[in-house]
Amino acid sequence: MANKWTFQIPPIAALLARYVGDGKGWVDPFAGMSSPAELKNDLNPDMPTQYHLDALDFLEQLSGQFRGILFDPPYSYHQMKECYEEIGKGEITARHATNFYGDLRHAISDKIILGGIAISFGWNSIGMGKTHGFEIVEILLVCHGRAHNDTIVTVDRKISNKMGVNAAGEYSSARGNIGSILGSESEPIPV
Repeated sequence: MANKWTFQIPPIAALLARYVGDGKGWVDPFAGMSSPAELKNDLNPDMPTQYHLDALDFLEQLSGQFRGILFDPPYSYHQMKECYEEIGKGEITARHATNFYGDLRHAISDKIILGGIAISFGWNSIGMGKTHGFEIVEILLVCHGRAHNDTIVTVDRKISNKMGVNAAGEYSSARGNIGSILGSESEPIPV
């Protein structure tokens, strides 16, 4: 059942159908081929996405808040290296080896509305974490058979605005120029 395109794996597709639905108000910084999110990014210019930016750059440019996020980054340093080399991006930086996932989680935390959902994929169940204002609501373990690591899907709900969203729900950072899907009249920047 292993598949490079995570969202095409049957139990994962079923989980996404329950939480994401038509994808309205959802964002995906690592979209690949088959993301149901409305706003999609993938570093690979051959992917059918609106943006082809580094995931952190993409997230930092988002303004407003969203109903949910699909967080399906490369699961290891080795996978990350393969992804970058596959599209001719050269060597990955020290940031990728040390702070990559934490920096992304920090950038994501302000982008999700209270009660919104973050669905994380990987070889662990860390998800978004309590320090970013999320709590785990579901974990799906997908076995791919011998010689393949399981995929662990962690579904988190945002329960507090710990990372810079005020009581009125306003984003408190000056960064952001890609239009929000919820509550913003701004349009996405052309890329």
